[in-house]
Amino acid sequence: CSGRYVVTANKEVMAKHGHELLALAQEHGVDILFEASVGSGTPIIGPLRRDLSANEITSIRAIINGTTNYILTRMSKEGLDFQEALRQAQALGYAEADPTNDVEGFDAAYKLAILASLAFHTHVHPDDVYREGITSLNTRDFRYAQDLGYAIKLLAVARTGEDGVDARVHPSFVPKEELLASVDGVLNAVQVEGDLLGRVLFQGPGAGPFPTASAIVADVMDAAHSVAAAKAGRKGDRLPWRAGRPLPMKPVAELTTR
Repeated sequence: CSGRYVVTANKEVMAKHGHELLALAQEHGVDILFEASVGSGTPIIGPLRRDLSANEITSIRAIINGTTNYILTRMSKEGLDFQEALRQAQALGYAEADPTNDVEGFDAAYKLAILASLAFHTHVHPDDVYREGITSLNTRDFRYAQDLGYAIKLLAVARTGEDGVDARVHPSFVPKEELLASVDGVLNAVQVEGDLLGRVLFQGPGAGPFPTASAIVADVMDAAHSVAAAKAGRKGDRLPWRAGRPLPMKPVAELTTR
């Protein structure tokens, strides 16, 4: 380790190796800042590491991929089929030429692994996150959802309990009276539940260069503040990384949902 602060938006690296990198950085008196790796411009890493640290987090329910949320919104609001909604997303720059990482749920699984690891003070590897994408959805699914009073969202869900952690990404029926049901377009939203605070929702843009730049620059400024504080002989205000204990992952076949 070079003894320097690192700012990154690389979700795959942080999902797979973040626990090791954070521990190594702490050994050397520095930190890794990665706000842009999950919510783009929506702050959630900082709140989990600092603002919610007094809480025991029990669950996360999130919409954390702007590309798929845009596609699902177009399918719901305009009656488009998947391929046409995807073409629109690509034309607007919201989807890559090869959209596999987004539409098959890999991107959301990486992000959920990061959030669950931070929230539950353990290491959740993305390979242990159950993953199902949106490519099999069709216009009939959205008609059924509408008739029953639901919206279809690609939800990332993580919960912890006495018997371990469950983490999964898959299309879900969300009751229209819930706040997450109204999160449309490229917006992201993360609902966190803690024992003291109850439920709190973080929402903001989840795609585009400017929201991502906002998070990266904020992390750079945070790192600069910490460096300046150290040179002045002051300790920074960042809480230390807490690795916690390994928790077992529950197979998706054993889960009960409603």
